[in-house]
Amino acid sequence: MDGPLSTPVVTARSASGPSFPVPHRTRLTDLHDSRRARSLPLKLYLPDAAPAGLILFSHGLGGTREGGSVWLSHWAGLGFAAIAVQHPGSDTSLLHNNSPLALRQAFRLAMNPDELSRRADDLRFVLSRIGREPGFPDAINSAQKIGLCGHSFGAVTVQLLAGERRPEQRPEPTDARVAAILALSPSARHADKGPGLAHRFGQIRLPFLSITGSRDDGMGLSDITAANRELPYRHMPPGDKALLVFAGGTHLDFAGQASQAEGSLFPVRREPPVFRDNLLAAGAAFWRAHLAGDADARHWLNTTFPGQLRPEDRFETK
Repeated sequence: MDGPLSTPVVTARSASGPSFPVPHRTRLTDLHDSRRARSLPLKLYLPDAAPAGLILFSHGLGGTREGGSVWLSHWAGLGFAAIAVQHPGSDTSLLHNNSPLALRQAFRLAMNPDELSRRADDLRFVLSRIGREPGFPDAINSAQKIGLCGHSFGAVTVQLLAGERRPEQRPEPTDARVAAILALSPSARHADKGPGLAHRFGQIRLPFLSITGSRDDGMGLSDITAANRELPYRHMPPGDKALLVFAGGTHLDFAGQASQAEGSLFPVRREPPVFRDNLLAAGAAFWRAHLAGDADARHWLNTTFPGQLRPEDRFETK
């Protein structure tokens, strides 16, 4: 059943020039996939004005549909509609008890090919309903260009939809409306196995922005290091690809809203990271460039934005 609408205070600013924030509302709802007997909790972000595009968000392990709310609220304030998808089986249901050891084990077990396939199918199902679902408002159903965004295991999920080839995953055509990908804490697990990373990431042709940090490791849950999170970008072909690395950035700095399960395992900053405004600005300019066709935003991201980063941060393009 749909939840009540809420109207947050919007403080967003344009990344590529002065702009008035767009008031927006949020709505909680569920979408049922009868073929898979699977119900997906969703959170919708709905600008009052005609949306500049639509962003579909996938949370990390132990997350909920509240994941990414910091980023999505900001981008909704700049005119982008959004859908945050909750993935049953790798969501807050992993929080069976308060034992950190039990949680770590549950997280490890959830990082498997079958769970990744279910997550990817969740996004494919939501994409298939956009434009056809009576319960979606016009701001969602009218979307012509869609961006995919995810954090951690959610980033791996959108990598798969973007064209990453894994031996254990079946290839699927990408919805033609998907125009850009933004991955927060991406990764290349098992980089030493299979046909190689050039094969795995070589077919990602869509514009792709990878955002990570110099301390963005796996927190003891996996074999992921901060350096590993740069590998997807390194092995993608040139053409609208970018890598943004924030010095000192830790894993949960990129979640956008840490869940109870994530907060039980990992330290959460009491204050926003010092680079949050630059993260928000880069994401906004990327969406404006590739979902709204804003040439000024593309130019700003590639020329002006690097100059406002701290000396120890890195921004690369190819």
